Amino acid sequence: MKFAILIIGGLLLFQALTVSAGTFFETFDNFNLQDWDEVTERNFPAGDWRVVNGVLQAESKDDAIQMLVIKDAAWHDYEVEIDVMPLAKHGRGHIVLAARVKQTHAIVFAIGNIFWNAPAPIVSGFILNLNTGTRVGLPLILMKIEDLFNGRPQGEIVDELLRVGVFTNICTAVLPHPFLEKGEWTQLKLRVVQKGVTLWVNGESVLHLTCLFDNFAFLEEDLNVGSVGFGLAGYTARFDNLKITGEEVPNHGGLAVQPQSKLAVTWAQLKKY
Repeated sequence: MKFAILIIGGLLLFQALTVSAGTFFETFDNFNLQDWDEVTERNFPAGDWRVVNGVLQAESKDDAIQMLVIKDAAWHDYEVEIDVMPLAKHGRGHIVLAARVKQTHAIVFAIGNIFWNAPAPIVSGFILNLNTGTRVGLPLILMKIEDLFNGRPQGEIVDELLRVGVFTNICTAVLPHPFLEKGEWTQLKLRVVQKGVTLWVNGESVLHLTCLFDNFAFLEEDLNVGSVGFGLAGYTARFDNLKITGEEVPNHGGLAVQPQSKLAVTWAQLKKY
């Protein structure tokens, strides 16, 4: 009997925890910008955001990041999923998913090659100063500064760093990663738990950051809490099926009537063009 009581109690506790977590869901079918802020790196002009055939399309021909950020959100831990389809790439560029977005800083994950004239695209994670465009953290070149003194050219060192990847203990990481396929839907997922942030691409974990925020004297704001953003630089792309779950996240979008077992990518394919 005690064992049965423990089982029932555990189930009730699990259900209570499940119910307490909210889900923010946006399909962009009837989208407007009233609940969103347009955030641009270095205060560049806002990008071109519009709904096309039930999906959100954005275009940026500049190398400055342009994001949509949910207004007045101050959440600690959450999980974000979104579908993205690149349509055209304008020179260098990348696709962006951001967590803990505040007035001046954000934790940003990006897939592309906007940082250098790189021999190959990368996936990178970093703290971005939105006002200055500075990618906070040690410049990657300094991690092999001794090679410069030994006569190796800077370009050769950068090429090597991009091929093998680099991690630091101050919320900065770079790994090789292909560009997202043009004309195809890709699902990006970001999980934020305390000081850890992980990015998935089509269900595969591709990058993890550990961010020791207390060591960042330069931060004007606490990056243990913040909003969610997504966007691009140097791309035309479409976004669909944004889903955010977490204990502090409010319910939005009538997700209760959506079939939970369906993959977001499947919905996106149905709405393709």
